[in-house]
Amino acid sequence: MRRYLPWLLPAVCAATVAPAASGDYAQFHRAGRGLLSGAWSHTFADSSLQVGPLQLVLYGSLGHVVGFVVAPVLAVLLVSAAHAVGVRDRQVLTLAGLVAIVAGLTSSGVDSSHPANALLPLLWIIAASQARNARTVIAAVIVGLSAGFETWGILGIAVLALAPRLRTAVPAAALAAGIAAALYLPFILEHQFAMGSYRWHVSDMSLLSYLVGPGTSIGWPLRIAQGGCALVAGVAVARVGRRSMHALWLVPLAVVIVRLLLDPMDSGYYMVGIEAPAVVGLAALSAWSARLPRVVREPVH
Repeated sequence: MRRYLPWLLPAVCAATVAPAASGDYAQFHRAGRGLLSGAWSHTFADSSLQVGPLQLVLYGSLGHVVGFVVAPVLAVLLVSAAHAVGVRDRQVLTLAGLVAIVAGLTSSGVDSSHPANALLPLLWIIAASQARNARTVIAAVIVGLSAGFETWGILGIAVLALAPRLRTAVPAAALAAGIAAALYLPFILEHQFAMGSYRWHVSDMSLLSYLVGPGTSIGWPLRIAQGGCALVAGVAVARVGRRSMHALWLVPLAVVIVRLLLDPMDSGYYMVGIEAPAVVGLAALSAWSARLPRVVREPVH
C-alpha cells in the first residue's frame, strides 16, 4: 500500500476538496447527454461548443459528480507525469500531488468545466516519456486521444520529436492526427459540424490586442496559425533538449506558453496549463538536486 501512497493520498485529497461543477458545465452536460442519445449527430451543430467528444461523454455520463472524478484524475496524472520524468522519491511524488491541489490545478478544471487545460499537458508529458523510450505508437495514441478533449490537444505531437530516431516521429505524428480526425469525422460526415464557424473576440488584456485591437472578431485561421507557432516552439525545444530528461516537461510547457501568448482570450483558468508542467518540472528538479551529493566524484590523487 505504501508503494501507491503518492498516487492515493493526492487523489483522495483532491476529491475531498473538489468544488461543484460550474462554469460551462450546463452546456457540456446537455451536449454530452445529446451525444449519448440517438441525436448524437447534432452534437456539434452549435458552433459555440468548442470542446471534444471525449469531454462531452465524460460530462454527459457523470453529470454533477464529474468534479469528484476529474479532480482526483488530475492529481493522479500529475504524479504519474512526475514519475514519467524520472522522479522516484515517494515523498517528492506525494508533495507534487499535494502542491497541485493547493495551487488549484485540480479544482480549476472543475469550476471552469475546462479540465483540458491541465489534463492535456500532463498527458503530453506521459506521451513524451513513451516517445523518448522509442514507444512512439503509444505516444501517438495518447496525443491523438488528447485531441478528443479539446482540439488543441493535437499540438502534443511536438513531443514525438523526442523520439530517438526522428524518422519514426513522422508516421507517429500521422497516426496521432488520424486518431484525432477519427474522433470528429462522424460528426463532419453528418454535415452537422459547425465548430469551425465560431469566432472569438480579442480581449483587451491579450497580447493580440496590441496587433488587431480589442474586440476584433477572429476565426479559426488565426487559431491554426497560433497552434502552428506553438507546435514549432515545442519541436524546437524537443530537438535542442532531447538528451535531457527535463525535455519531457519543457516541451509541453513551451507549447502551452506560446499558445497562450498568442491566444485572443485571457481567461484565468488557462494558467493551469502552465502550472501543470511547471509543478512536474519542480518535482524533477527537486529529485535531481537531492541526488547531487551521491554523484560527486572522488578527488583524483
